[in-house]
Amino acid sequence: MAKETRKSAKLKPKPTRKTSKNADSSIILDKQAKGKLGFNNDSQKNKKHSATNPSSKVQSLKTAKEKIVYEKESKAEKKQTTTTQFKHSSLRFAKKKIEDKKKKKSEDESVDAKPKRKKRVIRIDPYDISNKRLDDGNVLDDISNQKKEKKKEEEQVELSKNAQFRAIKPSPSILSFVEDNLLGRRRDIELRRAGYNTELSAPLDNIPFSTSSERERIEESVFRNKMEFFAAAKAASSFPPPGLPEIAFAGRSNVGKSSLLNALTRQWGVVRTSDKPGHTQTINFFKLGMKLCLVDLPGYGFAYAKEEVKEAWEELVKEYVSTRVGLKRVCLLIDTKWGMKPRDNELIHLMERYQTKYQIVLTKTDTVFPLDVARRAMQIEETLKEHNSVVQPLMMVSSKSGAGVRSLRTALAKIARFVKP
Repeated sequence: MAKETRKSAKLKPKPTRKTSKNADSSIILDKQAKGKLGFNNDSQKNKKHSATNPSSKVQSLKTAKEKIVYEKESKAEKKQTTTTQFKHSSLRFAKKKIEDKKKKKSEDESVDAKPKRKKRVIRIDPYDISNKRLDDGNVLDDISNQKKEKKKEEEQVELSKNAQFRAIKPSPSILSFVEDNLLGRRRDIELRRAGYNTELSAPLDNIPFSTSSERERIEESVFRNKMEFFAAAKAASSFPPPGLPEIAFAGRSNVGKSSLLNALTRQWGVVRTSDKPGHTQTINFFKLGMKLCLVDLPGYGFAYAKEEVKEAWEELVKEYVSTRVGLKRVCLLIDTKWGMKPRDNELIHLMERYQTKYQIVLTKTDTVFPLDVARRAMQIEETLKEHNSVVQPLMMVSSKSGAGVRSLRTALAKIARFVKP
């Protein structure tokens, strides 16, 4: 009997724990399984507490419902805010549209006030083969080709100014004068071979192969006299009384009037010179003994002075040239490199009107090649062919090298020959 009781005790199954009455929620787990799955005792206790207490279940359900209701209310509020923002933005956009329309209407009314030009409608006969339609592209191509041709012609005109100057063929008399006086840009070796002393200032204003160490005397006795400054005028009322025959030197600013006066008399520094245009601002009178009076006129054109002052200079020069009684000749100085300018032509026309004698003198010939000097002289002679008051020949001078100064002296000395001592 004892053996049977022991067997029955062994065969009895171990008691199991039920977590709840519901079969779905009841789970039987061993301690090892609980440890593996990571369940805590607190969570299990809470589950048990919720399972055992029905009041806690009700509270949880109430809180969930409240949460759902709260979420619905918050969503509704967000929708309301978005709708209000959208309404505000749409209202602003509508206001802007209305304002833009008003502006456009006002602009259209202003445009409508002006008379509109009717569009020119070109009607083409479909049966006429000679007419060219714009759709074909032929007419448009012709217009574009015409524009291109015009542009090319304009470019050719601009380039042709230089080309025309290069095409000028100077006369043999001008070429011989240039070569005899060694005009143009020359090397020192050429001047030495010709027998001139390059160590002197203006070496070409001298007799070549001279044995004396000093400079030769000026061949014209008039220019041997001492040049003396005796008057300056800023207005016509301050002109000195006419007595001696006057030779005036006119031209653009910085063309070399004052330096040419010094070169003619070989008295450097008597007439003030400057590289700054507009240095001479008055009409200056210089005596050469009792024979001649040389007049240095202020330059016209570009100068470092106010416009009012420059206009006053030009009017003074015009008044002197047109009304001066003792004026025998005006030497109109022109830069060889740039040629005649519109202001030079204005002065020439004024002198032609009042029949004042003038002679063209090309200056700064040492900055240009000899052939270009001859071309410039030929160009000016051709332009002044029909003028009556021009004195021939046209003179070419360089105050720096002294080229052509002696020939200019001989031309001007003829004026003083007939003056009584």
